[in-house]
Amino acid sequence: MSVRSVSLLATSSALALMLFPLTAAAQEGLRATSADDAGALQADAQTDPGDSDEIVVSAIRRSLETAQAIKQDSDQIVDSIVAEDIGKLPDISASESLARVTGVQVTRNAGIAQGVTVRGLGDLSTTYNGREVFTAEGRYVQLQDFPSNGIARLDVFKSATANLLEPGLAGLIDVRSRRPLDFKGSRVAGAITGLHWYQSQRLGFEANLLASTRWNTGIGEMGFLIEGSYADTKFTDSARNVSQTILNRTTVPGYAGTALRYPSFVNTDYNAGTRFRPNAAASFQWRPSSTLEIYLDGLFQGYRGKNEPRNFQVNSGDAAVLSNIALFEGTNLIRSMDASAGGFPTGVQQVNDQWTDTYQAGGGFIWHNGNLKITGDAAFTDSTFTNHNYVFNYTLTTQPVRHFEFDADQGVGGGTVTLLNNFDLFNPALYRWTNIVESGNRGHGRSVQGRLDLDYRLGASGITNLQAGIRYSTRDADSYTYTRTDTAPAGRLFTLLPLEYESAARGFRNDDATSLVTWLSPTRDSLVENIDTLRTAAGQPTGRPGWGTPVYTGNEKTYTGYVQAKYEFDIGVPIDGLIGLRATRTEDTINGLARSTSAGSTVITPITRVNNYNDFLPNVSARIRFLPELQMRLAFTKTRTRPGFGQINPSVTIGALPQICTPSATDPSAGPNNPDCIRTASGGNPDLNPIESNNYDASLEYYFSKSGSITVGLFRKDLNGFINNFTTDIEDAEFGRLRINRPENGGKGQINGIEAGARTFFNASWLPDWMSKFGALVNYTYLDHGTELAPSLAATLPGMQRIAGISDHIFNVSGFYETRGFSARLSYNYRSDFVSGYGQVVDPALGAGVLGPTLPITEDGRGTMDFAATLSPIENVTLSFNATNLLGAAATNARVFNAAGQSYRWQTRFLESVYRVGIRFRF
Repeated sequence: MSVRSVSLLATSSALALMLFPLTAAAQEGLRATSADDAGALQADAQTDPGDSDEIVVSAIRRSLETAQAIKQDSDQIVDSIVAEDIGKLPDISASESLARVTGVQVTRNAGIAQGVTVRGLGDLSTTYNGREVFTAEGRYVQLQDFPSNGIARLDVFKSATANLLEPGLAGLIDVRSRRPLDFKGSRVAGAITGLHWYQSQRLGFEANLLASTRWNTGIGEMGFLIEGSYADTKFTDSARNVSQTILNRTTVPGYAGTALRYPSFVNTDYNAGTRFRPNAAASFQWRPSSTLEIYLDGLFQGYRGKNEPRNFQVNSGDAAVLSNIALFEGTNLIRSMDASAGGFPTGVQQVNDQWTDTYQAGGGFIWHNGNLKITGDAAFTDSTFTNHNYVFNYTLTTQPVRHFEFDADQGVGGGTVTLLNNFDLFNPALYRWTNIVESGNRGHGRSVQGRLDLDYRLGASGITNLQAGIRYSTRDADSYTYTRTDTAPAGRLFTLLPLEYESAARGFRNDDATSLVTWLSPTRDSLVENIDTLRTAAGQPTGRPGWGTPVYTGNEKTYTGYVQAKYEFDIGVPIDGLIGLRATRTEDTINGLARSTSAGSTVITPITRVNNYNDFLPNVSARIRFLPELQMRLAFTKTRTRPGFGQINPSVTIGALPQICTPSATDPSAGPNNPDCIRTASGGNPDLNPIESNNYDASLEYYFSKSGSITVGLFRKDLNGFINNFTTDIEDAEFGRLRINRPENGGKGQINGIEAGARTFFNASWLPDWMSKFGALVNYTYLDHGTELAPSLAATLPGMQRIAGISDHIFNVSGFYETRGFSARLSYNYRSDFVSGYGQVVDPALGAGVLGPTLPITEDGRGTMDFAATLSPIENVTLSFNATNLLGAAATNARVFNAAGQSYRWQTRFLESVYRVGIRFRF
């Protein structure tokens, strides 16, 4: 633990102790839940979005009670997070809160938690109030785009049932919003929070406001709610990176006959930016009678990013003069060295602008009369993501003497580089502009969806309910890109350009290693102001390149029907459960382009692919209630995930024919039959199949109090067709032999897991009274996993390989303290090391241009600690303090670069810690 973390924890503890007397004084007259708040926030206790049984939720204890009741009574295997108050999830974002759920993992970048996976898989379905929601042309929504203050509840469905939207392999996450009839009367609530980012040393704010009212009319009861929020992110993630290309030198003086290996560069990278997320939602409810409810919902999700990544790369050089060499003991791998000549340092400054606009409008009804309940819902969704990237490249005009440590002894290690002999890195006359690269992409998705469901109650035993439903959806998706490279005129030094430069560095806080962290680079603002001037100097027209023709356009229609029976009987112990079948017909039509370079020109050929298939997804489950507080669940389900539109995109870009492909009188081996006559290509793969999984679950659950439980679960997923990007050689009927990088279905895979969790407040009769204010939550997940790669890659990585992105061990522990006026929570999350990806590299030791083996990049395990506290000095006003990533642990990984398993550290990243101080109110 760093000195900073210890200091912060000590400060937080001292603050809590100072506040404790205030909270004791403030408790008199305060209530955990007021009578008027018979719905300050109400959450559905059932997992069916149509049910309306309600539970009042307020404060940590009541939130845990409600979440536990949902889990205990659910027909599915589900974990829920319930807001503790209006605008108060346990964490500052949906993805942060999900990281506390058993079996859920997240990645942390750009100052937020993102990349949510469930039981090791990221192939999720996401819904908003039970409706499918997505970002752009993707399959699911980015959960970090949901502000926590707009969420009433998060449900993580780990097992499928026929009445749910088809879950992905990982399951389904449903985001529940508030509706006006959740509140007893009118309600206004909001919050404003100030933020401080530790690495970037910048300030920001977040704000939200909710207004809701309800009234009785001559035609029934009505309610209307509107809410909006704004959230800042001003982050800097800094990293020291070691090249993944490992050079091979056999002629280094003093090492005759020894092939020395070392990375081709070390660079310093800043991923920095300013982002904000505006969000708005509205809801209308009308209950004309006790048997009918009609509702309308609207959602807007926005994302705006103004990013300014920069990078400075110091090349070691395959022709450099090496000295002061030190090897890793017992290897031919260089650990440290000096290098002169053989490589000019280069730099990159980017201007990156991104934005997302997602809209969803929907409505429906709930009608129930006696034993019959009918629900209907329809929605329209439109989402667009746009990305523009402008890259300014430059180089030094001289070659300084460089000192490399490819795994330093200082701090957390990793690669470092310094320049020797007092080299002046801040002299603008030593920098020269080389080129600009402009690129962009725009993805768009639009859908219309509708469903009709019925549930008929038959009796109290045997087949108790018959459920059936139909669903239809149509999705349109398209994607556009552009790219252009403009070469700078010769001799354009920084001193000759109309730009401003800066050398100030943010980031690398808590880094104990000595390395190059600052240099001269153009400012983002000056590049934005002078982009057209630079375009003109490079001989290009002003303005961005046009979008041109789409990379692909696609339409997907799905037709779904399901039947399901709920049963219940008693054989000495009560048993209930579900038996169901969901059938889906998918019809895909996707259009793309083949771009082939030949004789210096590009030939464009339209491609259209049609793919239709049927899925039959059964589910069988049983709940055996040995005692009112002790129950067992057993379940079998089948799930599948469709490939993304970008993955099945038929477009392909094909490089020019190599010279060896042309018959030659002087070279008899030249021609199309030469084994080296291979054209490089990249694209999607319209022949991809959905990924399928047969899932088996068993759990034992003991609920010993309203907020206390112990649960243990076993599960198994038998996977088939896992999708990853690989480079493979194929024979194409039109273009011949291609070495193509594209997504491929792998073979069979498997995930076996154990989940265990416990939660409680310490309020047993045999414990001291003061301990009843304390509580704890702990859970652990173990995952044993592997998958076969694509058949064409079996020679490089045979057998079962670890699935990318899955940690074998996940551990969460949270400690709570809560009185009526004060609460505090300290949470720790740990995930063990994992393979972050597989890739193929050019290995000079194998010969120039020869593909190296498919090898893993492994990220080291690390833990994250968060702290939160609230104080209510008066009724309806709450002060809050949050700190995320208190430990500030570096993220580190390594890349294996040859079949012998040798590796170098790749990245050493220093991620943001964020501190929040705010005030919430409700009236």
